[in-house]
Amino acid sequence: MPPPMEQTDEAPDDWQLLIGSWVELRHEGRIVRTGEVEDATADSSVLWLKFDGNHGRQLVAKADGYEIRRMGR
Repeated sequence: MPPPMEQTDEAPDDWQLLIGSWVELRHEGRIVRTGEVEDATADSSVLWLKFDGNHGRQLVAKADGYEIRRMGR
């Protein structure tokens, strides 16, 4: 299990800056899950979030109201 992470107040509009970072995925202010940003489109409209273990990855669209917050390790 990874060590506990601290959430930061960063919520950059440019999702490409988050590639390789551990983040919280939020929707309507609530944490949906955490994971590592695997990739993002050039226009920051979509990113792929990778999870630990057998949870795979998820396509996340900004248009669906998701917010991403970077986490520190």
